Amino acid sequence: VILEHKSIICAGYSAVMHIHCAAEEITVKALICLVDKKTGEKSKTRPRFVKQDQVAIMRIECSGMICLEQFKLFPQMGRFTLRDENKTIAIGKVLKVIE
Repeated sequence: VILEHKSIICAGYSAVMHIHCAAEEITVKALICLVDKKTGEKSKTRPRFVKQDQVAIMRIECSGMICLEQFKLFPQMGRFTLRDENKTIAIGKVLKVIE
């Protein structure tokens, strides 16, 4: 969920991910789909960008090693926030881990 952000988020966007007690630089590699907040339906086409108040599934890449787990297996290790310019811009859940 994109909370408070002036511009758009697209592939190549960088931010800091805070997950449990770790903070790591990440880059958005791809936007997979948008999710309708009310129905939970996923869009068929890949979005080019995500704006404030939209829900999206994204592929992100960490610059270093980080300990995390899928939200459905271990909720405490699967929640994160994205921060940029000292503001929380997004909150999310880890859906899949690709090594």
